[in-house]
Amino acid sequence: LSVAVVWFMVIVVLKFMGEKKVGFLAGRLIRPTTTTGTSSKEEGVEVVMPSSSNQQDGIDEGIPVNNNATHTTTSNTIDSPTEQKFTRSVYLTRTIFILSGIIVIISGGLFYGKGVVSFKNSIDEVRLGIDLVQTAAQKTIDLTQNIIQAESDIEEELVPTTQVQTENNGEICGLDSEISNQVRMVYVELTKNVDMLKEMVEGSLASFNHDLKNLITLTEKVDTGLDQADVFFYILITISVVLIGLIVAMLVGVFFAWKGVSNCFTKAMQYAIIWPLFIFFLVLSWIFATLFLTASLAGSDFCINPDKNVQAILGQSADEFDGIIFSFVLFYVSGCTIKPAGEGEIIALATQARVVLGYAHDLTELLGNLPIAGIVALCGLTIPQATVLKTFVDFSHDVTHLLNRAIVGLREVLACETFNPIYTTFVHKALCIEGVSGLKTIFTTTLIISIFSMIMIMFRAALYPIKEPDVQSASSGENAMEVVKYNETSPGEKGAGDGQVVVY
Repeated sequence: LSVAVVWFMVIVVLKFMGEKKVGFLAGRLIRPTTTTGTSSKEEGVEVVMPSSSNQQDGIDEGIPVNNNATHTTTSNTIDSPTEQKFTRSVYLTRTIFILSGIIVIISGGLFYGKGVVSFKNSIDEVRLGIDLVQTAAQKTIDLTQNIIQAESDIEEELVPTTQVQTENNGEICGLDSEISNQVRMVYVELTKNVDMLKEMVEGSLASFNHDLKNLITLTEKVDTGLDQADVFFYILITISVVLIGLIVAMLVGVFFAWKGVSNCFTKAMQYAIIWPLFIFFLVLSWIFATLFLTASLAGSDFCINPDKNVQAILGQSADEFDGIIFSFVLFYVSGCTIKPAGEGEIIALATQARVVLGYAHDLTELLGNLPIAGIVALCGLTIPQATVLKTFVDFSHDVTHLLNRAIVGLREVLACETFNPIYTTFVHKALCIEGVSGLKTIFTTTLIISIFSMIMIMFRAALYPIKEPDVQSASSGENAMEVVKYNETSPGEKGAGDGQVVVY
């Protein structure tokens, strides 16, 4: 941005220095004049044009002219070295202006086709990754809720059987037989392990839903930021399109200038519309080029070690997580190299669920196929008590299967193979490959657009017809001073009066 400021200051200084000192860099092309002294006689009076003997200290003296005499002086021919040099300057100025405009147009196309599209694709991939994270997190919430609900249902079904056990002197199956003893032992182990499962669920999964909801909220904030990025890049596309439109208008203006067309309409378009808009959007381009440079450097620094940087960012939000979910997030970010602190708890929970399922299966094998009367005979229970036990056996078998499937599903969701590919896709691929590459392309094309637009301002003389000198004398009484007046012509035309400068 400081380069742009200095460059603008140089352009302003060159403008104030004027065409005589810096030529076309001041903003206009003026054809140089070289005159040779001639003499003519009229009514016996001879008048001589200025020569080197009439100059002192670099100042031309006014030439006394007889009011009744008219004299002419002829400029050098078109083949003179000065005229040839000026013609080359005209073509060089307009060629550089046109080439700069073409480069700006091409860069504008690359800005959108390579830069914006690449970065937009990276944003879309990040958004897709966020959607996958939210889906997986919601699935984990559902599975956790299923586990909690299944454990709670088993606890509720144990209440009636506990009452039956109390009514039978603390024994669910009080008769002394081999099968009765097996039923009693399996039931006791089942209830004991259900209590242990309850403690694990309350200890490990109590904060799961809270932490997962915080994770979803965090991803929603990122998604909102991506929506704002979309608006930002639409603004950039608009700026690029407007600049290209202005460049095309300027190139058309060069064509008119080459043909010597200059009227109120062309001047109004240039001074009232094209130049103000062009300079305004050029300033915006320099500002955005600086912003993209900063973003590109920041992205490159971030992607040197993205996993470590993401871990540092997550560390700032660690207080928002109460349970073991945060350790699993760090596990995925690290490429599954840092073992999560809660992995052992999840494994223990799954193991305990399988133990409960095993005892439920054993109890079902012992009592599941027996009718109510058979349970009454086997355990010495009343019909209502046997009905309660039969209901518990059937229910516990179904619920423990549901519980086991939920825990298995939870382990699959929390596995490295589920979340790590999602993280790798939207951080390593989307951000660090496509995103940074898109930012570099956007910065490069924006900088090229800005630089060559500045070159077009430097060579803006190409937009205007050439100023042709018309040498006249301003008469006052007997003496007159030579005066140069400029007319605008095309480069193919000669000066006033077909290469002659008239002195009156």
